[in-house]
This record gives sequence, structure tokens and C-alpha cells, in this order.
Amino acid sequence: MLTRCLAIASPMNFKFSLLLNALPLWIIGLQGVASAQVSPSSEASVTAPTHIQPATSDTSVVRQSNHQLNILGGQSSGGVEPNLVHQFHQFDVGSDNAANFIVAPDVANVISLINSTQPSAIDGLLQITSDDPNLPSNANLFLVNPAGIIFGQDVTLNLPANLTATTSSGLLFNDRYLLSVDGSISEIALSDHQSEHHSGTPSIRNLVGNPNGYLLFTGSTSSEISAPFSTALPTGSIENQGTLQVPPQASITLIGQYIQNDGNLTAPGGNVNLVAASGDNLLRLTQPGNILGLEVIPADTLQTIASTEAQSAITLLPAANLAEMLTGGEDNNATQLAITADGAFVLNNTPPLTPTAGTVLIRGTVDISDSAIPAPNRLPGQVNILGDQINLIGGSIYANAVDQAGTISIGGMPVVDTFSATYVLIDRSSELSVDSSEANGGVINVWASDTVRFYGEATADGASSDLDGDISINAGNSLDVRRPAVSR
Repeated sequence: MLTRCLAIASPMNFKFSLLLNALPLWIIGLQGVASAQVSPSSEASVTAPTHIQPATSDTSVVRQSNHQLNILGGQSSGGVEPNLVHQFHQFDVGSDNAANFIVAPDVANVISLINSTQPSAIDGLLQITSDDPNLPSNANLFLVNPAGIIFGQDVTLNLPANLTATTSSGLLFNDRYLLSVDGSISEIALSDHQSEHHSGTPSIRNLVGNPNGYLLFTGSTSSEISAPFSTALPTGSIENQGTLQVPPQASITLIGQYIQNDGNLTAPGGNVNLVAASGDNLLRLTQPGNILGLEVIPADTLQTIASTEAQSAITLLPAANLAEMLTGGEDNNATQLAITADGAFVLNNTPPLTPTAGTVLIRGTVDISDSAIPAPNRLPGQVNILGDQINLIGGSIYANAVDQAGTISIGGMPVVDTFSATYVLIDRSSELSVDSSEANGGVINVWASDTVRFYGEATADGASSDLDGDISINAGNSLDVRRPAVSR
């Protein structure tokens, strides 16, 4: 049975389809580009030992018990559900070790600030446990390292709730307080959200609730990623080589300059958000906890109202055209096949699969499928992939369910109107699936302002033909669909 809705829109589709039809299928798949220009995960596996070094000895304490490093202390924001902030100079977890955050059961978020010149290598166990054996923790974990975060092949999670990993330089709270990676706190004013200044010096007590913004700088004082990491990855990258799995209905969010998933991201019935941003911007969540309510605010519009003594005013960078920052300012129309100096095949004027800021590369699996019967009023899960360039090379994204299937959104629009892709590639060995065995199929949205090349499979099957879901593939300029999105 055919999927119920397949929306395709592009004024330039016919022209480019004629050009590419003449190419051999193995070139059209573009798998040669991926292997030639991005190092395979097996060649960049994490082998770093365990090093967890607190930035301050008077707050965070690390105690080793055999192969487990227990992390205690931290600074608490106070309140009914406080945030707990840890500061580290280094945070690496080897494959035979565990990093165990021990927290009070009322802690809402564990925020780990890693102010390092090197990315964090996490190849062991990440865990949060309650300090009260009778009351479990339900805390979310935030890992913040502007230099980069690499999850190795042996990484495992034992978390009670959500995981957020980001290479941002600071986290925004309540549209007002910016917690920088060095632990300093500033009170800021957003250009479109002016409000009166709160008297007094901002402190950890002001950091209540969930972070609702991520400050990203392309220019960083961090060094290039070096061995044992792939030298192809730029500073500010997040790469997953292993399996990151959170509990049912929880979420995994990766926000950085460059995102690469070579492993498995699993959140049964929950959400997975992959966001890669170029330029110097504050990514603000207009809807708490919802990445689809994303607003991009140029960093040079931020104004510091007050700050802690250790925090200087936010460095205002030269103004840049926001559209250029999000699109790269290039004309990405494919015109001919070319061979690069290293033998890689690329389409001229089409973004090559090189790891650059604003790019998401998926060569592994993202799975939010839910085999359980959902509780009443629970929304189906979502996978959201946002960036300037998005590439699925042998990647799979599943949002299947017994009941209502989930949603896969790639490229932003029409869901996110302030942050959208210019180029999306889904190769012939990639698969998108939002099928339901007993109810409605889900929704797949693929969108780019310039070019979409869709050569993979997409299904949105419902329990019967009248319950099939929707598949929408749209491009503002050039659309090339080689394999129609069909169901069974």
C-alpha cells in the first residue's frame, strides 16, 4: 500500500535529475565520498585512559573505588528541584571505568562544565545515583565541553533521565542568566527580550529550571582534536562511536558545531535531537524542553548587564549576516561530477562530506521505536536533525510504535522556521521508518532551502491503508528523489 502523502516541491528538480541519471548507481550513492573524506569510526576509536580533574577542590570531590570514580559535592542552585553544577579541567572515562555522579534525590539537573583545551573521551560508564537508598534520582545529565566530546565504542549509560552533550561555551537560564564553561555567571539582556535588571550580583542561586539556551562560538581557544581522535574532526565536534541509550520516554540531545553518529542512539518512545550550528550564536529554546522551538540569536546582540567578578563582559564579535552564517553563503547547485586530488568523487558546487561546522553526519542508527502500549495522553516520540548540511550515509532512523508512530524531522522547515538546512543527502543505503503495527503511521519531514538528494527508503505504514502516515520531501531549489517513498 502506498504511503498516504508524498509531497515533493522543487522548481529545479527536472534539470538536475537529467544530469544525475547519467551517472552510475555506485556514484549516485555517494558512499565513496563518505569513506574518502571522513575517517571511519574504527580508525578513530577512543582509547584514552580515565582522567577526571575537578577545577576546584572546594566544591567537586572525586573518590575512587576500584574502577569507579564517585563524584560528589558540586554547587547547588537551591530550591525545590535544584541544579547541581560541577566544574572540571578534564573529564575522560576509559572503557574499564565508571564515572558515578552521586546526588541528592531532589536534584533536577547535573551540569558538568569541562573547561579544557582537549575534547572529552568517554568510553566507559556514565551514571547518576541517589545518595539516599530509599529515594531514587531522576536527574538529567548535561556534559558541556567547547573543545569537543567523543563517545567511544564501549560507552554505556546508566542514567535515570535525559542526556544532553554540548560543545557550547555557556548555558542560558530563564532568558537571563548565562553560565559560562569556566563557572562564571552573567546576567544578560537579549535584544528582543529586554527586561529590567535584577539588583545584586548573579550567582549559582539564580540558575533554576532547565537551561533554555546554548551559546556556541565557532572560533575557540581550544586546540585541534588530536590522537587518539580522528584529526578530520574540527574543534567543537561531538561524535558517537558506541551505544547511548536512555530510559523510555527520555531524550538524547547533542548540540555542537559538528555532529557525527557512527553508533547507536536509542530513546524508546522518547526524543533524539541532533543540532549542528555554524557561526557565533545563541540557540534559544522558545518552548521549554522542545528543540523545535529553536531561535537563533547572533552572539553580537547579547548585552551583559551584570556579572560575577571572574566574568568579563561578553566579547562581541563582528556583525555577520545571519543568513550567511546558516547557509555558508555558497551557491550549492550541482553541475558536474569531479574527482578531488585524493581520489574522492564529489559533485561540483555541492557541499562535500567534509566535517565542517554546521554539519550532521549519520552513519549509524537513531532509534526511538516504542514497543510498549503508551500511557494515556502521552505524545509519540520525535527525532529532530538540524544543521546547515545533513548527510545520512548508510544511516537508519526509526520512530516505529505499537500505537501512534513518531515523527522524523530532517532539515528544520517547515517545523523550525529560524534554523534550516541548505543541503540534505540521504543515500541509497539509508532508511527512515515511522510505522505502526496497531494504529496510525507517523510523519517524516525532509526539507532544505536549496538541495535535497533522497536515494534511500522511507515508510510511514499504519495498521491499515487508511491509517498510513505522511512523508513530505521538499527542496527550495533542487530536488532529486531516486527511490520513491513507499510502504510495504
